[in-house]
Amino acid sequence: MPKSTKKERTKLLHKQLTTDFRERILDGRLPVGTRLLNDNELAAQYQLSRDTVRQALAHLADEGLIERIQARGTFVCQSPPKSQDVSVVPEQKQIGLLLSIGDRSGSSYPQDILVGVEHALKSHGYSISLSYTEGDQEQQAREIARMSGNHVAGLIICPVARTVNADVIRQIQAVHVPLIFVDRYLSGLSIDYVGADNREGGYRATEHLIILGHRRIGFIFLEEETMETTSSVRERWQGYFDALQKYGVPYDPSLIMADANLKYASASSGIQEFLQRTDRPSAVFAVNDLVALDVMQAAHALHLRIPQDLALVGFDNEHFAARINPPLTTVNQPFFDIGLRAGTLLVNRIESNISAPRHIELPVNLLIRESCGAQLHVQQNTGKSVGHLRG
Repeated sequence: MPKSTKKERTKLLHKQLTTDFRERILDGRLPVGTRLLNDNELAAQYQLSRDTVRQALAHLADEGLIERIQARGTFVCQSPPKSQDVSVVPEQKQIGLLLSIGDRSGSSYPQDILVGVEHALKSHGYSISLSYTEGDQEQQAREIARMSGNHVAGLIICPVARTVNADVIRQIQAVHVPLIFVDRYLSGLSIDYVGADNREGGYRATEHLIILGHRRIGFIFLEEETMETTSSVRERWQGYFDALQKYGVPYDPSLIMADANLKYASASSGIQEFLQRTDRPSAVFAVNDLVALDVMQAAHALHLRIPQDLALVGFDNEHFAARINPPLTTVNQPFFDIGLRAGTLLVNRIESNISAPRHIELPVNLLIRESCGAQLHVQQNTGKSVGHLRG
């Protein structure tokens, strides 16, 4: 698969941020006189570098849409006359991309999916109208309505967790443009989907811990992403359950825990209580790498060593996974390829009207690093030091 360079990704993200603000200014959602957040705040909100934000704002200032006043801030100006070229892409060649961030702040998933979608679309002359939701159903509904009202040619959506609002589901069903779910899907809806093989990933992560000798393996997921409403969480748990059954390890519901504290700076008190139990797990499979970080922080607060006292496996292979101490064993989720396949499928839907909805699950693989204790296990059994292992 073609991989974009850092320069290309920066250029694309700068373009998408510029487009997002331009649309919101021109359609009146950001009225004249509105004071924008400062560069650092925007960088944090959009998970971009400060330089990328500054480039986007400079472009908007050149178009006359905003004014940057020293010591006061950045303000929305009068919209430029309609004859002024602000490089608005024709609606019929525009795709709506709606990603859900929620508590995944800091994740590489939005950028990698975006870049993958862009790679698929650019050769066909399509552009992307990008929007983020913060895990809020009503915000998601408004953005779907806005993009549909702008007559986009198609939509790629990552549904927010706990999408149970009947009005939102009916709205998605009523969208009369090709629509593809990415990363997670809503059960019962006959809509295209592209994501990772979450069940297989959950199975491989749990199987690996069982092979290392663990029998009390915890499964920790986000409280807001329930197994009932979030397909990816449910499938990873199903893989966890399948592995236990396969190897004859009794399933213990008390080892399943919802992490309610990921967004806060301090270690999750719930996870600390979980790890302080007399019958605590000897290993944990975290539903994603950000939850795994929360587990690490809680273990550190309790003076539990990873992997000597607690083995840990995550899911996603975030950019930080190989750089933390100890490096995190995790299931690699191909975000770029998910975006690429979703973009390609959407173009085929728009231009070829291909038949029945497809459910595409891309393969995953386990990346074995130090947090699971595999190297420690080999050393203890052979007396030899080993290097990096791969699954």
